Amino acid sequence: MTALRAWLPAFAALLAACAGIGDPPAPRRSFLIQLDAGGAGAAAPRKPLAAVYVAPVLVSAPYSDRNLVVRQSDLGFETDPYAEFAANPASMWSDAVRDWLQTRGLFERVLPAGSGAQADLRLETGVLEAVVDRRAGQPPASRVTIRFVLVSDRAPDQVLLDRTFTHAEPVRGSGAEHEVAALSLAASDALRDLESALALLPE
Repeated sequence: MTALRAWLPAFAALLAACAGIGDPPAPRRSFLIQLDAGGAGAAAPRKPLAAVYVAPVLVSAPYSDRNLVVRQSDLGFETDPYAEFAANPASMWSDAVRDWLQTRGLFERVLPAGSGAQADLRLETGVLEAVVDRRAGQPPASRVTIRFVLVSDRAPDQVLLDRTFTHAEPVRGSGAEHEVAALSLAASDALRDLESALALLPE
């Protein structure tokens, strides 16, 4: 009888595991970075800068894959198997940056990759970090690090601006949807820092 009692918890656990085998897997959800270009934002230049060609955004690994990257410890990173971006990150970030600049009106024209129109300026953007920080012992947050390089094509590769901005936003809620929303807010803050830096360029 004693041996039977000892086996009962293990048998119950086995039954629970078997019952879960047929459960459908959790659905994978898709998200997009959506930058906030509204509001007063930073002080804009007195007049728009010359037309700019927005080069395709370069996204560093491991953030260049579609799955959401999560930091679990100081050295541990993994991808969320149930959350991914709805588009290739390079294309997604390129579209988001170009649309944000177009909405803010910082340049006379914002030209996409492949445009045949002429532009005096070229903006090169690199997403160096786009991560959800779930490390134990601290509130969850989403963080981005973005480098912007503005080059004048009137002079051979004259660099007018080279700045890197890092921003983190607290995750207000549980789940990937709130984490991507915080990631979008952090990226919007980085773009506002760019706007402030552009305002300081000599005319």
